[in-house]
Amino acid sequence: MNLLLTRFKEAKDSTLSKLKLIDNDKILFECYGLEPLNEGIERDKGYRIPEGKYGLIWHHSQRFKLKLPLLHNIDVPIDRDILIHAGNYPKDTIGCILVGDSYKQNNESFSVLNSKKTLYELLNHLPEKISDVILKVENNVL
Repeated sequence: MNLLLTRFKEAKDSTLSKLKLIDNDKILFECYGLEPLNEGIERDKGYRIPEGKYGLIWHHSQRFKLKLPLLHNIDVPIDRDILIHAGNYPKDTIGCILVGDSYKQNNESFSVLNSKKTLYELLNHLPEKISDVILKVENNVL
């Protein structure tokens, strides 16, 4: 089982992507993702993560009061706290990946819709042993 995040559109302050959960070439779940526009590995800057492969662990978020997927690799350490979580607007990302079942664009910005519902659906599809899941992030921006 793997996650594939394909970024496909950028706006003034945000990046839109498609997130797919795939098992044996079958799509089990898909939704939209929202991230900041700028990319980097520095802490506390609110940057989106670079292209590449990421491991996942479960992280109990005090802020969201929920067990959420936390991403990491050799360049983006666990303590950078990059999560997949609910939120609708670029200001909600804090460098993390927001999920929604649809999106809209207005005033040179994106937002994702029905984020909490979409997050719970994604979480229900993820295995308890999330360390077996790899997230691949790729840029395919038009």
